[in-house]
Amino acid sequence: MKILVFAITWNCADVIRYFLRHYETFADEISVFDAFSSDGTRQILAAHPKVILRDWHNDTGIDEDRFLEHWRDWIPKAHGGGFDWVLIPDPDEMIYGPDVRATLTGAMTDGIDVVHTDGYNMMGDGLPKDDGRQIWQINPMGVRAPVYSKPVVFNPKIEIDWNRGKHALGKCSGVQSPKPLLKLLHYRYMGYAYTAAKNAKNYARCGLQSGDKGAAWSCSPGYNGVNKEHSPMWAEAARKLAFNVLEI
Repeated sequence: MKILVFAITWNCADVIRYFLRHYETFADEISVFDAFSSDGTRQILAAHPKVILRDWHNDTGIDEDRFLEHWRDWIPKAHGGGFDWVLIPDPDEMIYGPDVRATLTGAMTDGIDVVHTDGYNMMGDGLPKDDGRQIWQINPMGVRAPVYSKPVVFNPKIEIDWNRGKHALGKCSGVQSPKPLLKLLHYRYMGYAYTAAKNAKNYARCGLQSGDKGAAWSCSPGYNGVNKEHSPMWAEAARKLAFNVLEI
């Protein structure tokens, strides 16, 4: 069984080591398209033995339509590479299970083509200090996030497409798992300061003249409040509700 991980990166040096440490444990290849990062991300990727580093020529910042077009173009190439499974997480998303390869082997045996995930927003006071362990070992605390139950683990031989953001399927010719078989741990809303900084970074990229304004609603400077999901105040309040997501 061959597993391929696809990702698009841009200036994510703070989390990319965790990303690689996690996926190297079960992926045969990690194919990364980097948008000419300037914070050391490219150097970290280039030094990893499982990474194939490619350039992502994108002058529009965050643009969910372009991202989808990109995956539609590259998934057939995965099929041609003989891969049985493809995963397309974002750099701050860890597809987790006690034994991912065993889970995917079982899914193949059962004739499943799309493995659904159970999504969680992980919580903390910024990203944890790297002590050499997996990020989910250092910080397993999170809250349920149905919107991040992304169907991004699939057999590349089927016809498949997603809505903007890959949060739901647009079409699928294959058999979907009747329940989530893996977890998606999203390390993005890690307390007030971290969330505010990430939101500002994303808003600036969405706010380019030709950028994707539709992707920026929850990152705008005026979007904040305890009841406004994905805002800095919401992220700080949600920390009090976090639980060990690996235990369920």
